[in-house]
Amino acid sequence: MALRQPGDAQVIPFKRALGYIRALVNFNMMAQYQNHPSDMIAYMKDYLDQFHKLKDIFLEFRVIKRTQDKVNKQPKEIQRERTLMIKRVALSLQRRMPDDNLQE
Repeated sequence: MALRQPGDAQVIPFKRALGYIRALVNFNMMAQYQNHPSDMIAYMKDYLDQFHKLKDIFLEFRVIKRTQDKVNKQPKEIQRERTLMIKRVALSLQRRMPDDNLQE
């Protein structure tokens, strides 16, 4: 439904995204021709300029290396914390055992 009738807040980003895709597809289609006369080169430059002008619409979805590194480190950190917690629990159980033996 959002693609057919985007809301007021979605209209401009939606049009920018469509323009980006249109420029990319048009450039790609023209690049496939065997001959490129000067007027076609001018069209391709326009499409490429439009592509670069509109590509920022997708920047919010881009994963930067720093963020990707953090995501990759999380499972290792979780595993390390879990191991430390298990060791702490094991040590506390070992400390309690002699106390339990004394009470018996």
